[in-house]
Amino acid sequence: MTVVEVSNELKVKISPERMFKAVITNAHNVLPKMLPHIFKSIEVLEGEGGTVGCVRKLSFTDVIPFSHLKDKFDAVDTKHLEAKIDLFEGPMLGEKLESMYSEKRFVDSGDGGCIIKWKHHLHLKPGHTHVTEEEFKGQNEFSTTFLTAVEAYLLAHPEVCA
Repeated sequence: MTVVEVSNELKVKISPERMFKAVITNAHNVLPKMLPHIFKSIEVLEGEGGTVGCVRKLSFTDVIPFSHLKDKFDAVDTKHLEAKIDLFEGPMLGEKLESMYSEKRFVDSGDGGCIIKWKHHLHLKPGHTHVTEEEFKGQNEFSTTFLTAVEAYLLAHPEVCA
């Protein structure tokens, strides 16, 4: 199986602890309220939301080109603000991807905000050996758009995930 890595980072004006809470540990509760134009729901299927072993089904609105995905939290480090999540089911994977493993880190930027660093490990199905520039760009654009929307909501609602 071929694995392709896609990585990027984004600086936001929200503290790393608050972004981590919104995007990782409390995402199942707050993201559908924060971004109802993106999320129909986030259902915890196994375990407790935002903890190791948690399996979720994320259902999307029509603004997203796929209906849902399922993921599993493989590691959640609340001290170092890191998480590893395995996306294993859903139309987002398409014809090429078997699964996608994500690593996310939330690092203090020194000015009250944080730098979110992510790396996606794209596990390709047999017969596929690469990801096109357009597919690579699409993965990063989706992550950036999503995180920027979370940042905007948290800036407008300082009480959320405080």
